[in-house]
Amino acid sequence: MKQTTSLLLFLLALLCSCEDAMDDYRYPSVVTDYACLFTDAAGEPSKLRLDNGCAYPIVYADEYMEAHPQLPSYKADTAYRVVSIYELGSDSVARIYSLSRTVSDIPTPLPTGVQLHQDPVYLQSIWLSGGYLNMVIEIKALDGKHSIGFVDTTPEGMKGKEFTFYHKVIDDVESYRQRLYGSIPLQPFDRELQMGDTLRFVIRTYDEGMKRSEFYF
Repeated sequence: MKQTTSLLLFLLALLCSCEDAMDDYRYPSVVTDYACLFTDAAGEPSKLRLDNGCAYPIVYADEYMEAHPQLPSYKADTAYRVVSIYELGSDSVARIYSLSRTVSDIPTPLPTGVQLHQDPVYLQSIWLSGGYLNMVIEIKALDGKHSIGFVDTTPEGMKGKEFTFYHKVIDDVESYRQRLYGSIPLQPFDRELQMGDTLRFVIRTYDEGMKRSEFYF
């Protein structure tokens, strides 16, 4: 099973408006979680694995099917990092009401000569779970284009890793806040994040300027 990766920078119009939940709909007793969605050999979503390690077969709720007459397409035998609104029934099947993709690329250093853009955003929350560094970010945007990604900016000699949020407004105006889900896979850095090491995340925010969040292994 391969983990999906993508280009370092995302060209959005606008990916941050990625929630497919129906704003006016009142859900039944459900849970909202970051999770991994796995597809089978036919490219059909087959199970949802939560960050606590539990995995459940999935079915789409009627409400999801009504909102998505044409279901999203997925690659075969692939794990997608998602934010899911689901109901876990007595049959241990996860009934899906909403699936939102996350920005989940593997951070790499910027090529020589490429500028690190850090246009400001709002950082709502950040935490570790399930082998990922997860975050909720809000971007002031209307309907234009932004370039988004995670950059490996680890300084020489650091015991651990440092990742920086890349954000460049290409063609947009600051308008209302739009939510962006981020989830950095840490498995590729297992050798560089040992016990006692530091994981640092750097992001430029409207309210706190350059904000550095640190986690210790």
